[in-house]
Amino acid sequence: MFRQALNVGKTQFTRGYASAVSNKAPLTLFGIDGKYATALFQAAASKNALTTVESDLTKIEEQISKNAKLDEVFSSPLLSKAAKEKLIDSLGKKSEITTNFFKTLLENNRMSETKSIIAAYKSLMEAHRGIVSVVVTSANPLGNKELKQVKDNLTKGGLIKDFKEVNVVNKVNPNIMGGMVVEFGDYTIDMSVSSRLAKIEKLLTDSISI
Repeated sequence: MFRQALNVGKTQFTRGYASAVSNKAPLTLFGIDGKYATALFQAAASKNALTTVESDLTKIEEQISKNAKLDEVFSSPLLSKAAKEKLIDSLGKKSEITTNFFKTLLENNRMSETKSIIAAYKSLMEAHRGIVSVVVTSANPLGNKELKQVKDNLTKGGLIKDFKEVNVVNKVNPNIMGGMVVEFGDYTIDMSVSSRLAKIEKLLTDSISI
């Protein structure tokens, strides 16, 4: 997924409230998965079927999680489109919108993006409901006080606004060495030690090569 870096304090992450008149997606997502998820959201909104499609995708996601080979098959260039279409049909009863959407993915050779598209659609649905999920990756587990501080900085600082609820989740990755990486929607704020070291290393390498 395409990641757009943020300059803290300069860029705002706002919710565009969906209305009965407009089918506009509540978030702007980038990358292949973001574009397809947005197209699906708009198609579902136009038919008043947002939750129906969400339910379809959740069931498909559950089946993929139970059978890792499904994801491999979706991504395999060796399997014919006809065989993949039969596999899609075997995933259970789906709405017409969801069925047609997967046929589009199949025609465009984008079945390998299935899991990412489902995740992106869920992000759109959360925003539609007034919820934004923030993932904070740190080298060590963060306490409730630290997570609350991150939440307060994002909301009070104006980076995230107009949401009823901000859901902060902590993920641990020792490889970042220290600091944290904050992700929400399609945006990333990288304040990790590993990122800083990489930048310093690049500067030194560029200086030596001159």
